[in-house]
Amino acid sequence: MFCDGVADLDAAERARYADLLVLIAAADGELVREEIQLLEGFMGRAMVHPEARTSIRKGLYDTNRLSNLLKNAEVETLRFVLRDGALLAAADGEYDRRELRILKKIASNAGVDETELKALFDWVAKGWEWHANGVVLAKLSARNNSPSE
Repeated sequence: MFCDGVADLDAAERARYADLLVLIAAADGELVREEIQLLEGFMGRAMVHPEARTSIRKGLYDTNRLSNLLKNAEVETLRFVLRDGALLAAADGEYDRRELRILKKIASNAGVDETELKALFDWVAKGWEWHANGVVLAKLSARNNSPSE
């Protein structure tokens, strides 16, 4: 992943970012390999300390924390969560209604309207296509359960 401003958030906001992504990943009741890989990558890119990651992972089993995490959250943090959360929610090949509900609440708190949220989902779809093209160009074997299907 490319470096971006998520690592420039203060430590509390980076932890909030990771906590919100954990809620999105856990929303459908199961974690697949692709979600775990993305989640770990996002926490690494955000420079979340390994000890904090352990605590954050515990949130996989407590999905009722959304309103507390949204309270006093910085808009920039929520927008990073929307971008990365849309990608994370699609990692298993589909958006679950519970994932979408969380993303819509985050969008509302971030001042992101339906049109802008749809544009993020379209960006994710184009990204999966871009990635699939890379697999073809490199003559790699594709996985049957690719999110672009």
